[in-house]
Amino acid sequence: MIRTVSNRLLFAEARDQLLAGRTVTVCVAGQSMLPFFRSGSRITLRPLREGDLRRGHVVLGETCTGHFVVHRILAVDDDRITLLGDGNTVGTETMPRQRIYGIVDCGRVHLWLAKQWMRLQRWRRYPLAALRRICRK
Repeated sequence: MIRTVSNRLLFAEARDQLLAGRTVTVCVAGQSMLPFFRSGSRITLRPLREGDLRRGHVVLGETCTGHFVVHRILAVDDDRITLLGDGNTVGTETMPRQRIYGIVDCGRVHLWLAKQWMRLQRWRRYPLAALRRICRK
């Protein structure tokens, strides 16, 4: 039986499981992480380890308004993390380190490709427009 729940409930439970030290698998909804994760992709989140919070890594975080996001780390400061979805060209989220709950284990190739994608931030709206049309079909 397949049951659909709201993102808020799903990620609140995922947060609790991650804080308890468990790994969680969720299905992505939306296009904010195109081209790396599209709607329907399954991702596995694991609890954070020392040194995980680095530019380019994909994490689960909770904004100050209570919204959960699975986005890539754009910048790491002493006490704050800034995230941006791969499928977004603007609209970052900044949150305290304590509101980052888990990380998606991505391989070296994924991280290398993501680094190249991050360099295209100003120009990626063009390939994203084409990808969104393809993914709609």
